[in-house]
Amino acid sequence: MKSSYLKGAFIFAAILGAIALFFFTQDTVHKIRESQRRSIDLWVKALERVVNASSSETSDLSFIYNEIVTRIDFPAIMTTAENVPVTWKNIEIDSTLSDSARTAFLNGLMTEMDKQYPPLEVTLGDSITLQRVHYGDSKLVRALQVVPLVSAIGVALFLWLAYLSFKYIKRSEESNIWVGMAKETAHQLGTPISSLMGWIELLRSTNDNPERQTQIVFDMQVDVNRLTRVATRFSKIGSKEELTPHNVAEVVESVFNYYRRRIPNMGKKNVELVALEAPDVMVKMNRELMEWVFENITKNAIDSIERGPGKITAQIIDDGKFVLIDITDTGKGVPAKNRKDIFRPGYSTKSRGWGLGLSLAKRIVEDYHKGKLILKESAVGKGSTFRIKLHKQTQAA
Repeated sequence: MKSSYLKGAFIFAAILGAIALFFFTQDTVHKIRESQRRSIDLWVKALERVVNASSSETSDLSFIYNEIVTRIDFPAIMTTAENVPVTWKNIEIDSTLSDSARTAFLNGLMTEMDKQYPPLEVTLGDSITLQRVHYGDSKLVRALQVVPLVSAIGVALFLWLAYLSFKYIKRSEESNIWVGMAKETAHQLGTPISSLMGWIELLRSTNDNPERQTQIVFDMQVDVNRLTRVATRFSKIGSKEELTPHNVAEVVESVFNYYRRRIPNMGKKNVELVALEAPDVMVKMNRELMEWVFENITKNAIDSIERGPGKITAQIIDDGKFVLIDITDTGKGVPAKNRKDIFRPGYSTKSRGWGLGLSLAKRIVEDYHKGKLILKESAVGKGSTFRIKLHKQTQAA
């Protein structure tokens, strides 16, 4: 979902940038053309003043005329009233052309110029046309007119590269999810299966102790039920929401009790699980999936306690419309550089398992229960606190 939003943001930004560049370019072209138009108007007016001026004014007008002409940077052709070329500026002509060929070349240019701008006339008095000035766009304007096309090609190329990049990212995420799902399935099934194998060995060695056998059978049934729950949990992923009210403290305590019995078999004999006294609050949840969330976080906390005695504490806080569940461990903590990745599918610091556990937990809490799961705080060598935020069951409900 986030990658889709990101892709949409990139596309929107690219299109917006292209539109902004197009309008900026068009505005610049319009201003340059207006400047050209004013220059041509001044040129024509200067010519008319020269034609109509007395001899005493000619020197001053000639100065104005020369200053205007020398500053023109766009192609212009001056012709007679019959459109015969007289002089031109900013036009490159092959010096080897004959007079007729040169005239034909200039006539062709004038035709193209007149399609862009109507020629301006130099008149004597108000009615007699003496000359015409034909002009076209400067090299700068012609170059700027190509910019929108170039930018459109650039945007198209950018979008194509972005599409390929997002496609690669999506495939990578899907691959990580599948690999993580396989690891998580093996991880979830591994604990009860290992326990069952241990119970079988104990049964073989307790043929003469019926009471002990009864206890073992009971524990085996617990692990069989555990396998059934694992299968049920995977089947509920992506299914329609089925939420019913449950006491949060009871759910957390049931998960802690499960791990209290199994911690000795996990090589973590000195890990203590403590559920602090909690308010009596109800939350609408899918219990199977929320137990999975608490188990993922608790198992992660147990694994983070590598040496010596450790402690995992669950604290439930009534926060008005919400219930906050903080699970704190005294493990190795999460380095700052890795905190943004711990919920990413496939991310793991271990050789097996937990490539998907926290990612699944976050999805269950946020997508299925519309809550929030975050790493509240963590310090290397001191431990971490994960916070789950859920909507509290209202009295009316």
